[in-house]
Amino acid sequence: MKFKHRILLFLYALLFLIFFSCKNDVTEPPKEDPVPETGGPKFEPPDGEKLFILGQADNEYMEAYINKVRNSPAPAGFAYYTSLSDGAVQKDMPRYKAFLDKYPNTVLQLAIWTGERQWGNPGYYLDSILMGKYDQNITDLANACKTFERPIFIRFGYEFDGWHNAYPPDKYIAAYKYFVDKMRALNVNNVAYVWHSWGVGAYYGREDYPQYYPKLPDDTPVTQELWYPGDDYVDWVAMSVFGIGWGNLKTNEVVQYLITFADTHNKPVMLAEAAAIKTSNSSDPGWVIPNSKWFEQVFDLCKSNNAVKAFTYINVDWEADNPSSTWGDTQIQNAPVSVINYWLQQIKPFVHAGPDLYSKIGYTP
Repeated sequence: MKFKHRILLFLYALLFLIFFSCKNDVTEPPKEDPVPETGGPKFEPPDGEKLFILGQADNEYMEAYINKVRNSPAPAGFAYYTSLSDGAVQKDMPRYKAFLDKYPNTVLQLAIWTGERQWGNPGYYLDSILMGKYDQNITDLANACKTFERPIFIRFGYEFDGWHNAYPPDKYIAAYKYFVDKMRALNVNNVAYVWHSWGVGAYYGREDYPQYYPKLPDDTPVTQELWYPGDDYVDWVAMSVFGIGWGNLKTNEVVQYLITFADTHNKPVMLAEAAAIKTSNSSDPGWVIPNSKWFEQVFDLCKSNNAVKAFTYINVDWEADNPSSTWGDTQIQNAPVSVINYWLQQIKPFVHAGPDLYSKIGYTP
């Protein structure tokens, strides 16, 4: 009897499994991997128009420009910095919002600091991001961005190809994608992501850090493309342009390479950091912008390239803020009258704050 009972139980169990297995085959389609959300808003003005963004970071300097150079209309936006560590996001974002709220119909340009070679091994900060150390701060940043209710341009790991940062390409790309994926997963819809080059020959530290920089095939050129996260992760291509050291921008190989690269990938170009700095490498606290030569180069670059659609000028006294700096005072209001007049003439056609700004760049509050 016990043997027969066991046989019956076995048959019942087998029929049960067959029935539900067949049922699942009929009613449940195979599961597919979720399609990642890619792309996003560019906040790009129409061809022929350029945003003027004022920088950087210090409210007093920016208000000095507004009060002494051109107060109406206000710049289209303002540039600031933060990082994902040391409570910076929690301290910085409320201050930045309070300032921008005084200037309606403007945008925020926000740079995310991600470490420098002087503080650790190449890409040490990027490693920490990838390990999830700053996930909560990314969440706090995402939530803060939503409260701004205005377009935000985020420059994650700015000047990624600079000697001063020494980011290995693989680490930079991985951290950049990690950051953008986190922000998108948190439904941040008012941010465009800016891939920001130093604007000079890319630093590939094979000789300094062979363990962090793989040997490239002999025919592989060292260009900014080695650090490119891909079209789905980049909304703008950006570069820095400082002083006459960049030379003739029309013939500058790196500047022209980046503009061509952006055009090929259908991305607008932002001059994300720019200033008419002193390039003598000697300190002179009394130095001010002597003439309009640098401005002529920059404005000519903007005019002659439809791809260039945003220009950020850093209106600060570098040596007053940092005694070790040799960059002088790049405030427009302290320059000779001829320079001020030239600036006013050239900056006037740029897109500034105004009731039509958001519609021009495709942003709906």
